Amino acid sequence: MTTQFIGPHPWPVIGKKLYARGPRVAAIAFLGADGPDLLRHLRDGDTLVVNASKEAVASHSTSPHAIETLIGRGVEVLSSPKLHAKVMVTAEMAVIGSANASAHSAQSLEAVVVTDDPAMVENARDFVIDVAADANTIDDELLAELHQVWIDHPRAPVPGVNGGSAEWGLLPDHVAGVLLVPVVADDLAESEREAMAGEVEQTPEYPIFGFQLGDDSDGYQVDAVLLRYEDGYIHEPTVVFGDVRRPIPGRADGAYQLLRHKHRQRGRRASRVASELSAGVVEEFDAALAADDDVMLSDELAEQVLRVWGLVVGERD
Repeated sequence: MTTQFIGPHPWPVIGKKLYARGPRVAAIAFLGADGPDLLRHLRDGDTLVVNASKEAVASHSTSPHAIETLIGRGVEVLSSPKLHAKVMVTAEMAVIGSANASAHSAQSLEAVVVTDDPAMVENARDFVIDVAADANTIDDELLAELHQVWIDHPRAPVPGVNGGSAEWGLLPDHVAGVLLVPVVADDLAESEREAMAGEVEQTPEYPIFGFQLGDDSDGYQVDAVLLRYEDGYIHEPTVVFGDVRRPIPGRADGAYQLLRHKHRQRGRRASRVASELSAGVVEEFDAALAADDDVMLSDELAEQVLRVWGLVVGERD
């Protein structure tokens, strides 16, 4: 018999353990869009309990798309709105710890205990079975409701669940493009800025702030890098942290998104940035600035511009 403590990135080990002989039962509070891949060994005859409450789906902590994928594999998926545990059990072992089934959890600092102690395995299995007995079956009708909740509510980032932990660095693993964005003067009051910043967990190194959008704007893709510029000055790089939110706090209208930047990282004069680019992309850079509109930069130009701030796509700053 063995009992192991696994951290800080246990998902590779969890995946191997779930490959063991089933049937498998699991109670994992939050199931992200990448959950079916992390739980790829769950199949027909296995049971999974998640927190698929409307609140969890509205915050995009649990994905109805992921639920639908697992149901399509033959997995029985149930919902327990009070669930916060993360327990996975096969025929011979149990995994107990902090890890949700999401890509962001896979990137966060997590810890689990893996054991094949028969008494522990039995207790863990009994726990999941008891939770499942009081859980709600996710049928087609409920699944359709959850899909609509997902659509109706922009993502509210929850570090370690559905939004990247700020401690990992400024750039996400997969940057959704780098855009030059002209800045239009906003009319936000200081109290409104504070209310926006107070909506999410803040960390000193990578503070988050609200960026007012135009009335006709659809916003920017989450994990895109925005290089906001005005009067020949390019502000520090920011990363889009969440979907469009409406209305502006304290108002009946208006829209905004949350952006994240690195503390004490400063902007640059456009001429200074251009001086550090290769001759092959300077013309593209000048044309993007002259467009006076949002411009998606080519991969080559984006890489060179970000290097001006010491940022490298695919690496942590």
